[in-house]
Amino acid sequence: MAISETVEVESKFEVGADDPAPSAEAFAPLAADDPVEHQLSATYYDTADLSLTRHKVTLRRRTGGDDAGWHLKLPGRDGRLELQAPLGDEVPTEFVDAVAGLVCRRELSPIARIDNQRRVTLLRDADGTAVVEFCDDRVTTESFVADGSASRWREWEAELVDPTLPHAGEALAAVAAACISAGARASSSSSKLARAVGPVPEAWDRGVSPVRDALGEDLRQLLDHDPAARRVTMTGVHQMRVAVRGLRSTIGSYATELDAETAGSDVDLAALLEELKVLAAVLGKVRDIQVVDQRLGTIAAEYPEDVVTLQTRQRLRSEFDAEEKRAGERVIAALLSDRYLDLLDALHELLRVAGTEPGPGQPGDDRFPAEADKRQRREAEEMVLRGVDRQFAKFSKSRTRTERDLASLDLSLAQREELTHVVRKRAKALRRNVGSLPDRDGLNVAPLRTACQRLHTVLGEVQDSVTARRWIRRIARRAEAAGESTFGFGVLFEHERGFSEHTLAGFENDAATVTAAYRELSESRRATRRKRSKGGKRSRKKG
Repeated sequence: MAISETVEVESKFEVGADDPAPSAEAFAPLAADDPVEHQLSATYYDTADLSLTRHKVTLRRRTGGDDAGWHLKLPGRDGRLELQAPLGDEVPTEFVDAVAGLVCRRELSPIARIDNQRRVTLLRDADGTAVVEFCDDRVTTESFVADGSASRWREWEAELVDPTLPHAGEALAAVAAACISAGARASSSSSKLARAVGPVPEAWDRGVSPVRDALGEDLRQLLDHDPAARRVTMTGVHQMRVAVRGLRSTIGSYATELDAETAGSDVDLAALLEELKVLAAVLGKVRDIQVVDQRLGTIAAEYPEDVVTLQTRQRLRSEFDAEEKRAGERVIAALLSDRYLDLLDALHELLRVAGTEPGPGQPGDDRFPAEADKRQRREAEEMVLRGVDRQFAKFSKSRTRTERDLASLDLSLAQREELTHVVRKRAKALRRNVGSLPDRDGLNVAPLRTACQRLHTVLGEVQDSVTARRWIRRIARRAEAAGESTFGFGVLFEHERGFSEHTLAGFENDAATVTAAYRELSESRRATRRKRSKGGKRSRKKG
């Protein structure tokens, strides 16, 4: 089936039923075509719990107008990506596959119908190129979710015909200004569907447990980027990999609490961690190729062609294109597999049972509501801090062992890089836990968060250099076998080697900053406890 793709960049405005639309002169210097009217009717599909809508994905079947057919809209960095397939009775298989991670074997059914009497004015630049499409929409909706509801309104919409055109952004801004001048207001709703169905329920009850909140945020991020990862975009794969690693870190940090909460369920934490590790490796392969490809392309461009020849650059290009294609196919296969859907089912079940064992001050203690609420917040904070303590202990042990070996052993660069990579992973896990802490008066969180980020970034650059050198060696061997010069590959290799040597020189100072920042946090915790203790004593004396 032929699937077309466009990037949707638009501005939406609320307007009164009788307000006159901007005149053609109001859009100058853009020239306005004669308006064309369409009668559009669209049925929107989602799961019963509105999983697509929650993750900003729209699936609809629309009749009327110039683009009748099935439309799938996905979030994107530069605007929403809209896929279109020909009109038919069933959801296209390609669209079902694209949202399989969000649907998770559930049924897709109609959630709303939106009818739209649309008046379209095409706006052109001085060369006659269509730049902006201005739509005057009179909308009638019927929601099929919850108790159902019907509504009517009018809105204006300005959409770029081609976001890549020069000055397209400026043209859209000018049309938006004309709409505001005509009495419109920027829309308070992100889409017609969002306005039709109303607020979407949360995927989990927030505030019940910091463990549940942390798991929920990790799972939300994974699902947010699932559609883009299936398309093997650089951002989608990277962010999904980050979310997978986040889930592993959260489960590891709160293993004690989760062991108790999953005792009576079908969740196997060890098996879950192993499945997440496998998925991270599949995503990591394509991510590493994308990063190294970009990295070596940038470095090669810094050298003249008599040092890193055109042949060397072409070899890099062709090798990485082929490798990324193969790795991307493995990502797609993994995300379409029953194994991945089973993993998502297990994660949803883990989220459901997390936080079901109430502790002091947690839900279930309602003897003194105000005091229970205060105890609940403190218990939640202490639970997160216990996770920070556990991760810092692992970081500190790894740092001590690494610095001892670096000082006492005659290690190669590769050995030093391997040792510091372990420290990087510990710093990353610690940073994640620290990121869950609130910035409250008396709790000195910011220095530790900054120090972990700094160390993780520095050692991450080293790891990227390690990966780049592995690829240089591999590709150079293929080039040599083909009778090509490998001098340029040697130049790139030594460039990366020197970069790593230089970057590792400041490792100990960055690691020491993390430890010092943790001590600042610990001291602020002790001071806060003393303050609370004194406050409690004064309250008892007054009583």
